[in-house]
Amino acid sequence: MRVLILNALAAKYSAELEVLAVNLENYLSGSVGVPEHPDLVGEVDKLIEQVAAAEEKLKIINDLLKIEEV
Repeated sequence: MRVLILNALAAKYSAELEVLAVNLENYLSGSVGVPEHPDLVGEVDKLIEQVAAAEEKLKIINDLLKIEEV
């Protein structure tokens, strides 16, 4: 069960990273789809914080899965 939970969390964080990558690309490409966010730098900063958090969580999960293999 432990491995199933860790794998589910890994999939969740990987999916979060994909969504964040799309959102970052949207902001950074100069898309006109975000007129309600005048502070683009602040919004990109928030997304980068979310990316860092998801990457760190995924790293922890992967480390736990490596321990599980031993």
